[in-house]
Amino acid sequence: MVAVSSNMWWRRKKDEYKDYVDQIKDLIQQYVPPDKDMLQQAAQQGNVALGPAGGAPGQYRLVLSNYVKPGDKMTLVFDKEQKALVGVTIASYLSDPKDAVNVSVTFAGIPGGPNHVASQSIDGVSKQLTIVIANSLYQHL
Repeated sequence: MVAVSSNMWWRRKKDEYKDYVDQIKDLIQQYVPPDKDMLQQAAQQGNVALGPAGGAPGQYRLVLSNYVKPGDKMTLVFDKEQKALVGVTIASYLSDPKDAVNVSVTFAGIPGGPNHVASQSIDGVSKQLTIVIANSLYQHL
């Protein structure tokens, strides 16, 4: 009996986390790629700030507040010299602000080529779930 109960518990947990990850995926898709109309709306409402990124020289950040949900924040970091997006962070939540979701994406370039997602970190705070993905060894074919 214990083995059956334990197996059912794991199956329930697995389904619970799959649903949770699906909710996070749906949330992130509301932010990426940024929507032109939502960007314009954020600017019209005064929810956009532009300034130096504070990291490397020549990097600037565009901070969008209340972009998808009240109290959320999406930050896009651009490199002026490279004319490229180098990072995106999202601080949002699922149905309740207590159910925070934090996303961090960094981009890297291939010499003479396009930028690509170098790493991603997704943190589902309420379930203490962190997903980290690293992409490497990109090259021209």
